[in-house]
Amino acid sequence: MLQTFQTLFECGILSAMHGYDIHWRLIFLLILKLLKSFGLIPGAMAAYWLRGVFQKWRQQRAVDGWPVTEATILWGKVEKEGLNRYWAEISYSYCVGEYRSGTYLRRFKREEEADEFVRQIKDKRIQIRYKESDPKNSTILDRDLELVAPMQLQMR
Repeated sequence: MLQTFQTLFECGILSAMHGYDIHWRLIFLLILKLLKSFGLIPGAMAAYWLRGVFQKWRQQRAVDGWPVTEATILWGKVEKEGLNRYWAEISYSYCVGEYRSGTYLRRFKREEEADEFVRQIKDKRIQIRYKESDPKNSTILDRDLELVAPMQLQMR
């Protein structure tokens, strides 16, 4: 489980974000406050919603200042974690001065959906964004993925 969390943390939707970029203490305190204010179930639902909002904010931050380049999806695989949690892991390569690679992870509730996602995106070309001062840090945005794999993308 710890290894999976570390993989998600390092390779998630915005792989350039590191632990020191996220204010974990503030997020934790906010989640506790939500749980205290609304109760366990509504507080958990609010925390889940807040996570989605935070994810979109991180993506928008990348869009605002990072240049775009084209990448090729090299391979994809699906792994199961728990009872109803599947992860599609996508590997891509791009060239900014030299060839580089990145990883993208997406969570699915059903294995068939994850397999279909990997099948649709494999060997395709996609736009990625990279950090100009450190081109090895890159990300794939949801809206760019929707152009390549026009399926219903789920909230993580």
